[in-house]
Amino acid sequence: MKNKVYVIDTSGFIVGVQITDGAMVTVPGVVDEIIDSSSRLRFDLMHDAGMRVEPPLATFKEQVVSAAVSTGDAGVLSKTDIDVLAKALELVQESTVILITDDYAVQNVASVLNVEFKPAGSTGISKGIVWELACTGCGAVVKSGSECQICGCGIKRRRASH
Repeated sequence: MKNKVYVIDTSGFIVGVQITDGAMVTVPGVVDEIIDSSSRLRFDLMHDAGMRVEPPLATFKEQVVSAAVSTGDAGVLSKTDIDVLAKALELVQESTVILITDDYAVQNVASVLNVEFKPAGSTGISKGIVWELACTGCGAVVKSGSECQICGCGIKRRRASH
């Protein structure tokens, strides 16, 4: 039986998740995002209890970015979001991994990567979503940018219709 590992995003420290049945891991970017004293105390206590802070391997970051492009979430994921997902994907190879996050885009990409996730304090997503970028004026679907090359109006992310 595989050992259980929890990969914890920033929201896990903000909410104060309690982990009692497995190892804990986070990434350096999450540590940098913890700015309030309560979350810092929770991090310090979990770190003292054996939580590891490890960067992900580059090959897994590439897989995460590819998955994020396929779901349309690439433009909204931060470097830390990518690192958290990559670390979870890396650890799935040898452990039962549960990603703790309240970030809906991270949850959406995790679902495509077949990484189990649990929300820290929110309800979480119930099913994956594919997003696309579309012009707010003419409705044209575009690959990237902030302005439509057809009519000049702004671009907005929306749920893909297919």
